[in-house]
Amino acid sequence: MPAFTFLPPAPATTVIEELMGVGFVFGSSQAVTTTLLDTFDGRLYRAGLRFTVNESDRVELELTGAMTAPAHLTVAGVPRLPGDLPPGPLRSRIAALTDVRALLPKVRVHTSRTSGVWRDASGKVVAIAVLHDGVHLVDRPEVDCPEATIEIREVPGYTKPARRAIEALRRVGVAECETDTVTQCAAAAGVDLAGFAAAATVPLDPEMSAIDGFRLVLANIATAITANWQGTIDQTDPEFLHDLRIAVRRTRTILAAAKSVLPAAVLEPARDGFAWLADLTGTPRDLDVYLLEWSRYTDPLGSDVAPSLEPVRDLIERRRADGHLELEAALRSEHAAELMTEWRTWLAQPLSSDDVSPKAGRPLGRLIAKRIARAHAVLIERGQLIGPDTPAEKVHELRKDAKKLRYLLECFGSLLRKSARKQYVTRLKALQDNLGEHQDAEVHVNMLRGIARELHDAGASPDTMVAIGQLTERLDQQRLAARAEFAERFADYDTPATRRALDAVLDGITP
Repeated sequence: MPAFTFLPPAPATTVIEELMGVGFVFGSSQAVTTTLLDTFDGRLYRAGLRFTVNESDRVELELTGAMTAPAHLTVAGVPRLPGDLPPGPLRSRIAALTDVRALLPKVRVHTSRTSGVWRDASGKVVAIAVLHDGVHLVDRPEVDCPEATIEIREVPGYTKPARRAIEALRRVGVAECETDTVTQCAAAAGVDLAGFAAAATVPLDPEMSAIDGFRLVLANIATAITANWQGTIDQTDPEFLHDLRIAVRRTRTILAAAKSVLPAAVLEPARDGFAWLADLTGTPRDLDVYLLEWSRYTDPLGSDVAPSLEPVRDLIERRRADGHLELEAALRSEHAAELMTEWRTWLAQPLSSDDVSPKAGRPLGRLIAKRIARAHAVLIERGQLIGPDTPAEKVHELRKDAKKLRYLLECFGSLLRKSARKQYVTRLKALQDNLGEHQDAEVHVNMLRGIARELHDAGASPDTMVAIGQLTERLDQQRLAARAEFAERFADYDTPATRRALDAVLDGITP
């Protein structure tokens, strides 16, 4: 439904009278607070959708967009996750886009709203007008929002009534505006409705010095760490920790590749600091994943088993809460603040002569080509040593090798031919998916065995112990299946075709 928005310089009564003259009938004014909801990374905005909560004497949700029919739903309260919405098409549409991300308030606008409709002879609504008066941002009254706006909304299939309404407004000197009321207020407040979406790479030149290229990449990743820091502390949704952890891992990979590029006085403290941060994020993230996957793990066991597993879930949730408290304390610590402040300061400040060694001045493209080729070679060498009896720890190390290679490809992606990189990463990802399935099952099986011992000692019921055994067996079967599939996945990766794909990726990045 297209919307035409205007800023009325004339009094609200004049605007309403003019629209009544062409056929609109208006109701009484009502105080309304409109909250625009979206994920931290603006998934709904990027999909061309707008999801708002209108709070007056009731709470009404409204989903609109250029390529979707408007949806309205009255609910009991403001949703935070798609699961808070009643089952139906609206929840399915939102959930498909947001996944596990929370719906966050992007902007909250309070207005006195007066709505009018224009009906044809049969009583069908053919145009809608909404006057917003006394517009201001909730909690931010200092922001200079438009005092009043009027929105003319076109009903699909009825363009003429909306056009006549627009002509009427122009006659009384109403100035047209390109965006609706909420968007105008967001712009006035400096809110980017697109949200924050971390790009893995930044524009790079293969002929630039290695140290300049590495600093640009590391500064870009540091921005992602900072952006997800507070959300991780607040536990708004599990993706903040996930994205923070990925950014920390990327940083560690780039630091490992930066040996002989970054000065040792900078490199070594950074490697220690981000290793400390990575260790802190591991356990909370593992427990987040366990709870996110809980239904997928337990539903196949049958509904009669689920109640017996509640003590397991309760214990995992307590451990998760403890892990997040420890992580929160660390992120709020002076040590963490110093780590990030010193790191971002060095990345932003001009380089001194002491920072630039002859090796640091090497062309970036040539160095990255060597690093990527070496990472691929290590993955092949170690993967060829994996057999049916290889300890799980070695398989996990191989997974980390694959991630390191993937991070190099992502973080220095602007140096690489996009189509060639995509083809190669498709091959790499198939191997990574298998290694990830194996590792998740391995971690969760070991965790379950520890929980079983703890609950047994605490006097858990026989039904709970039997259910734990069933769940452990199911996860162990997934682990064994992934392990059995590894040989096939690795054989598909360790081929001349993959090597040719890698050569195509690296072709042209050396000056």
